[in-house]
Amino acid sequence: MKVVDLSVLLYDGLVSFPSHPKVVFMDHITHDFSKPRYQAPCEGYASKTIIMSDHSGTHMDAPYHFFKDGLTIEDIPIDATMGDAVLVDVSHKDPEQPVTREMIEEVVENNQLKIKENDIILFRCWPGEWNGEGFHQCKSLDPSVAGWVIDHKVKAIGLDLPNADINENMQRTVHLELLGRNIMIFENIVNLENLSKKHFYFMGTPLNLKGMTGSPIRALAIEEW
Repeated sequence: MKVVDLSVLLYDGLVSFPSHPKVVFMDHITHDFSKPRYQAPCEGYASKTIIMSDHSGTHMDAPYHFFKDGLTIEDIPIDATMGDAVLVDVSHKDPEQPVTREMIEEVVENNQLKIKENDIILFRCWPGEWNGEGFHQCKSLDPSVAGWVIDHKVKAIGLDLPNADINENMQRTVHLELLGRNIMIFENIVNLENLSKKHFYFMGTPLNLKGMTGSPIRALAIEEW
């Protein structure tokens, strides 16, 4: 089996998006604190408390993120979070230029990519290091991309940026068009440059959290079983 991890490493202090809270890890119980309760050879146990946004790191948006009556994360069918996937690499673009439908169609044609109904499409938009200089200013998906996704009847998209919409687009067109149709969105997908294939199997299952607007995921690309 050949698997590529597409997930951000979560750590204490990580900020995934400027307006979101940082990740906080702190001790709940330490080995030294709990050791007196136990008998040798047990040296005690440790556990941590985690405080973070449900959109920290590599994560999945639930429709409830933008729709008051939308599905929360635990109501999303598990098969919506995995399936055949296609990488569409548009990272050659100018970071100040948004990804457009025309750009995607050109890459699909030039690379002879086959897009099937219910596929998952992963867009590589950023050529640099995740969260590096210029990362949060990189333009993501133009509203026209939502139309392309809908026309191709894919079940989910992902991208290597923290926001599927261009940050300045306060109508959040891509989120509304896709989540309003229960087409799932994965954000902060990383390591797409490490993929050796354009077609692979993707898994991005969320935690089973009640009432949440999203969830961190462990995103995996399975290139060979």
